[in-house]
Amino acid sequence: MDHMKIHLGVSVVMIALFMITLPMLSLGQTSRFRHKIDKSEILLQFQKQLFKPLNSKLEEFQQAFEEDYQAEDYVFDAFEAFKKADSAYEPVLQNWVKQFPASYAPYVARAEYCCACALQARGNKRAIEKDQNEYKEMERYYSLALLDIDQALKLNVGIDVCYALKVEIGMALEKEELITNALIEASKYHPYGYRVRLKYLQTLTPRNGGSYEKMDGFIVSCTKFAVYNPKLKELSAAIPADRGSALSYLGKYDQAVKMYTEALKYSNHHSYYADRGDAYAKWQDYKHALEDYDRALELSPNDPEYLRSKAQALSNQKRFIEVQKMKGQSRQADTDDDWSLKKPSKDENVQAIGHYQKGDDFRRSGQFEQAISEYTEAIRFLPDEYILYLYRGRCYFQMKNDEAALQDFLHVIERKRDNIESYIKITFIYANRGMYDDALNSITSAITLKPDDGEAYYYRGQVYEKKGMNIEAVQDIRQACELGYQKACREYKINK
Repeated sequence: MDHMKIHLGVSVVMIALFMITLPMLSLGQTSRFRHKIDKSEILLQFQKQLFKPLNSKLEEFQQAFEEDYQAEDYVFDAFEAFKKADSAYEPVLQNWVKQFPASYAPYVARAEYCCACALQARGNKRAIEKDQNEYKEMERYYSLALLDIDQALKLNVGIDVCYALKVEIGMALEKEELITNALIEASKYHPYGYRVRLKYLQTLTPRNGGSYEKMDGFIVSCTKFAVYNPKLKELSAAIPADRGSALSYLGKYDQAVKMYTEALKYSNHHSYYADRGDAYAKWQDYKHALEDYDRALELSPNDPEYLRSKAQALSNQKRFIEVQKMKGQSRQADTDDDWSLKKPSKDENVQAIGHYQKGDDFRRSGQFEQAISEYTEAIRFLPDEYILYLYRGRCYFQMKNDEAALQDFLHVIERKRDNIESYIKITFIYANRGMYDDALNSITSAITLKPDDGEAYYYRGQVYEKKGMNIEAVQDIRQACELGYQKACREYKINK
């Protein structure tokens, strides 16, 4: 139980950065670069393999940043166009590198692609069931990315996109030295750079073993240099943005909106508008969601992700309006008996059972999307039947849709408080997000309800391990073994 955790020495890093920046206080810059990055235009040139003008465009963005800190977001946004795990990209990237081996642009683009593939390979693995074998493909892609990053830096040592990718990779592989060195190296060439520091802040979030206190300390140490780069003030958006992300995972979308609104007080970056738009959309406030997506698209024209989000919100809004009309018609037809409170008729019961049985068939055959559709139809007829939420939650869980699964398992507990499986699944989801206190609350509730459940003790031990509470972890795993949970017995012997 000695999994490595990232607890970076923030004070040590800041001393090093201070020593780097101290003699360079004459580098204040004023903004002259006012382009907006059209990712669709970049991808169109890429797909048509117009590599020469594409190189010129990307190198122009990098050159602008080297002359002016205010152009930093543009070079990052431009290269992020390639951060997509699309297999069609690979042969085009290989051809680009082959044709222009002396340009750093194709290497950086391919590194972005490899990082996206690494994230896809890792998937949404359950942190408390981490198995190193599941990470081999992720590690392979990150190794390829690092090769391209190193080659790009040989051609131009001042590419902060590369240092930010190194921080990202170091965080995923739990390599503290890679993270720290990347931050220090980036600061040699751009002592008042913003985006590498923003990426570094992600390593200090609570879900990565840090805290908001550590994040705030790092932000304060950086913003003292805002006179040389005003964008450093925007680092203050990182804490409310992270809180917003955590609240969205919990399904607390109204509170998430408040946190993203707080983040936007510090930074006008398009990603914060898009994130708030996502929270509004999940809250079914499509009017404000669409306004935020439009604002994000003004700042990042034709961004493929934002266009997809806006299209989905428009589709959901249309469906939502249709449902509301149907509800209104139903109420008007029977004003004395609210449709939502009607007990199912015999015919409705028959239909619900039919959908339930079809859902079971699909679930057993691994056709989870079809199963979800059938269980949803059954819930429409029997909205208080916990078993339907349980089985639909299992399907969402298998599809790595943790957010939907969490909501279904919470519905199960509301209807059947002693359903241990739901508590365990909720524990998985919270632990996977680094929300270990919430995970502990969930699994402890299960143990309280069923104190002789060895599996529950085992998973609580796993959560304790993630929190670094090894004594409590060993005690729970031993208890799970004594209660007959064989997986715990095997692990206890391994770690004894």
